[in-house]
Amino acid sequence: MYMRRIIISISLILNALLLPVNLMGQQLLWDVDLKFGFDNREYASLTTSPSGTIFGAMLSPKVGLGFGEGHAVYAGVDATRYFGKSAPALMFDYLLYYQYDGERFKVNAGAFPRKRMTGYYPEAFFDDRFFFDGSLEGALLSYTGNYWRMEGAVDWVGLMDEDTREQFLVYSYGCFGVSWLSLSYSFMMNHYANTSSFSGGVVDNVWLYPHLTSDVSEFLPQRMTLALRAGWMQTFQNDRYRKQGYVLPGGFQGEVEFGYYGFGVRNTVYAGKNLMPFYGTEDIEGNPYGSGLYYGDVFYSTDSGIYNRLEISYKYDFRDFLSLKVASVHHYDGYGWGWQQLIQLVVNLNNFQFPVKSKADTPRPHHR
Repeated sequence: MYMRRIIISISLILNALLLPVNLMGQQLLWDVDLKFGFDNREYASLTTSPSGTIFGAMLSPKVGLGFGEGHAVYAGVDATRYFGKSAPALMFDYLLYYQYDGERFKVNAGAFPRKRMTGYYPEAFFDDRFFFDGSLEGALLSYTGNYWRMEGAVDWVGLMDEDTREQFLVYSYGCFGVSWLSLSYSFMMNHYANTSSFSGGVVDNVWLYPHLTSDVSEFLPQRMTLALRAGWMQTFQNDRYRKQGYVLPGGFQGEVEFGYYGFGVRNTVYAGKNLMPFYGTEDIEGNPYGSGLYYGDVFYSTDSGIYNRLEISYKYDFRDFLSLKVASVHHYDGYGWGWQQLIQLVVNLNNFQFPVKSKADTPRPHHR
């Protein structure tokens, strides 16, 4: 039944788009993504983060109409199936968006694929569970210069009603310099507001990670990579309901990543205060803020002053359309160790070829 709904939806979109294809300067476009993910977390000896398993697949077919030079409109769907979950058997997120790809600028507006964001956002901002969060609802703008690039996006995730908080997130990433040394920043703001049934309980949650980046891979033997990041993670948080003012937890973070023929070792160490002080705090109705307020890895809520993440992985890329990653991730929260196993398969098929991609437009690889 669900597959029939997908086929009917795609057929209607195709029929609507094929009518004007013969008009001057228009082009029929399509894009299909498939994600398969296994994420098993064994944290029984820890209290900072719970154990659990996320196992599933997501199919994202999209069709569009290209016009002008780099302009397009798309419609599609993210159909997600979490294995072992009986109801609903499939979950749908519908995509409707405008897209522009220029030599310097890239623009999206509507409900569009999250993969359009190409900046670096650390695990403190996004946990691995966002592997299956395939879309943003809002807008994105990015610009690439000769020695710098910047992107900004807004994602409206909650429309205020009786049970849902009004909530939106703002993201930004920028870097200036050359590959072997650049100054970068990662930014996220989560405005966590009210439902229509009560007022109060608004929480402002702002994260900023200015850091230095150095990728010296070009100076190493072929297929060997080495990159380092180091900076200060700073947050600005205010629970307006409690009227206690802003709290400003922060700390140092250092990252090193080494790769050779697809095998990789990546270690991240954070030393500082608990970055999620309101994680267990309850709102006016007794509901904890939890993962609704904090989207990052819960290990950053440790009060030990130290968190270390060690990832040992193998990644295989085939002809730019298939990517397989297998990883063993080890977490230390200052009190004990936890073990996470990851398998992530991504298949990306698309036919849009305009504009011709320049080196400046090629997304830089990152962990997500």
